[in-house]
Amino acid sequence: MSHIVEARTKIQNPDVALLRQSLAIIADAHDGGHVENHILDFSGRQQPVSTGLAIFTGQVHRGIGIEITNDGMLIFKGDPWRVQEAFTLLQQEIVQTYVSLATMQALQAMGYTADASQEDAQVVIRGVAYA
Repeated sequence: MSHIVEARTKIQNPDVALLRQSLAIIADAHDGGHVENHILDFSGRQQPVSTGLAIFTGQVHRGIGIEITNDGMLIFKGDPWRVQEAFTLLQQEIVQTYVSLATMQALQAMGYTADASQEDAQVVIRGVAYA
């Protein structure tokens, strides 16, 4: 049955600029991927997203919205009907990309040169400090 669901993450007080960057990276990696300020319900009606951030792909054509609760928790919002697996994988990509970007930003703030690479289906982040 089709309905809008919310999925909580453990990310608290996320940086909206990093979320925007994460969605742009993921959208570029997916066929038909793009970022909007709304999601769609089953009838195709636009449902606003408070952050103005939602991602659509060729498979997740109703989108996944990014919301931040009053207590600062990052949640996903959307209708996964008939695309549950792609919906779940896309959420995992968003979390992984966001955490990677946030880690790189933290390393750079501490004076490290940071880079990321994909190795065996995992993101590897390296921080190097030159003396």
